Amino acid sequence: MTEIQHLTLGNKDANITVEAFINFACPYCAHYFAAADEVLEPYINDGSVQYVIKHFDKTKQRLLKGTVANIHLDYNDPEETLKIIRHLYDTQEEWTLNFETIERKMEYDLSLSPQKNADDRSLAIHQETFERGIKGIPTVFINNEKFEFSPTEDDVATIQEKLKKALES
Repeated sequence: MTEIQHLTLGNKDANITVEAFINFACPYCAHYFAAADEVLEPYINDGSVQYVIKHFDKTKQRLLKGTVANIHLDYNDPEETLKIIRHLYDTQEEWTLNFETIERKMEYDLSLSPQKNADDRSLAIHQETFERGIKGIPTVFINNEKFEFSPTEDDVATIQEKLKKALES
């Protein structure tokens, strides 16, 4: 079996590892991602944080559209993939309307095609979420400890404040 590649940013030898289990069609994940994107960037750039993004393919109809988006992403090019993810979250309300819209967006608007290793990665993440008891998204770990925040109640600024505090402790 081939090694599963996750979307990984930053130094693999960093003192802090942040793992985020998210879905690109989840509005709560969009709030978390916006907060983390801003807060983590300087830590990633200075080499103190490795950020691992793991797309959790969920079976709810809305979230399945995130799965369709995810299978098109090339994790061998993390910087370009990160730009696409930002775009997906910024335009989430547009492409989550139906499956035809997300397929058209990925294949025609963004000129992407399904990746061969997407199924293996999805299965590995499902296994990992089962083993770690992860049921909901977003779920975030900092150095294997669950990062506590309320995705349904915390706004972007509150998540940013909590994330900064957790990274500095």
